[in-house]
Amino acid sequence: MIKKIGIVVFSAIIFCSYAQTTNNTTSLSLQQAIELGLKNRYDIQSHRYNSELSRKEVQKTKKEWIPELSGSGNMRYSPQLQGTYVPGGFFSANPMVVALGAKSLAVFGLDLNQALFRPGITTDTKIAKNKWALSQEQVQQDENNIKEQIIYAYLNVLLKELQSKITFDEEKRYKEYVEVAQGKYKIGTLIENDYLKAQLDYENAKIETKKAEQNYLLSLDYIKYQINVSAETPLIFSDTLNSPTLLLAASLGKEDANNRTEIKQLQIQQEINKLQVNKTKQNALPSLSFYANYSQQFTYTNLDYTLKQWWTPFNYLGIRLNVPITSNFKNADNIQEQEIKSKQIDLDLKQKTADVHYEIQKSIIELNNSQQNMQAAQNNYTLSKKIYENQKQQNQIGALLYTQLLETERSLNTAEQNYIKATYDYLIAKIKYQKAIGAY
Repeated sequence: MIKKIGIVVFSAIIFCSYAQTTNNTTSLSLQQAIELGLKNRYDIQSHRYNSELSRKEVQKTKKEWIPELSGSGNMRYSPQLQGTYVPGGFFSANPMVVALGAKSLAVFGLDLNQALFRPGITTDTKIAKNKWALSQEQVQQDENNIKEQIIYAYLNVLLKELQSKITFDEEKRYKEYVEVAQGKYKIGTLIENDYLKAQLDYENAKIETKKAEQNYLLSLDYIKYQINVSAETPLIFSDTLNSPTLLLAASLGKEDANNRTEIKQLQIQQEINKLQVNKTKQNALPSLSFYANYSQQFTYTNLDYTLKQWWTPFNYLGIRLNVPITSNFKNADNIQEQEIKSKQIDLDLKQKTADVHYEIQKSIIELNNSQQNMQAAQNNYTLSKKIYENQKQQNQIGALLYTQLLETERSLNTAEQNYIKATYDYLIAKIKYQKAIGAY
């Protein structure tokens, strides 16, 4: 790898090793940053509860087959009983009003209801399972988006860090140039304008260094925000832009849009809609259930429940048949609505599949182009560095003007920046390709 970047990275490692032993610094690879972010992010933790709630719905639908057993109690005392009209000929020749019944009435019982035939319950369970699967895919999509943001933030830190170190090295070189120019100016071998030009270049280099440092600190704050750690937490990034694990070429696998969670979600929604149609049709079917009751009844003139002779049991059991009649009119409209939604989901699925195919093809082209650009930028940097070293020796022996060396210096700096940016672009293209094929 390029010598300058290697030296910079080595210096950074030495500095970071010292910082880690003194400041309790957290060392993170790219994979560790992703794992830490997924662990710390509150939005991901919140979204995972959606999946847990969906799983609970599956359990609730399964329990619909469990018999419903309930207890009831009713205690009543009537100081004055309601009169009942009795026609003549029963107790006397004339009609009369008679107060019948007990002033104290209490009933305690147990009721049992058991569904025997309710086809909608099984369908509800299937719908709940699909909604659970859909919620899991939605959580996966959220995690994928967070991963992508963390990866971009991590790589951006590496890019800004190298750019900051390059501008700092450039500032040091301009400082050396201005010191040499100052010595030549004092002995009269350099005109004042060239000396002032060297000073101006040095001052501009200091400004660029400051700007690069500010951009690096901003990128550092952003990665801390993405992985949800305190802004005061010292971090060391163990991966670099030229890490073999990051630069490893992505193998172009077989294109399969079904790996994308967006496609899976639409397929699950399609299945849910079909089940909703079945459930709507099942609403028109009769339901059958078994019911039973056992009760103890107390009837007397007062509230003395200790009198056992006034407690009498009774019980009953039966079969209840419920046949929907008017709901069939509503079902026709509901079925038509679900069929329209089904057509809509089919069209969305076809369009999303086409979008994913295009995204995969585009990412493959961008990946190949970025890899070629990175190789070309590396070759240009190597050539620029060789030219610079040759002209630097010529300048030292007076065979090359400072302005000519300065032009070569700028070309070298541009080539170095282009190479680093090309490496960064390749890594971004690789991430886009992996996302396109559903690799994460």
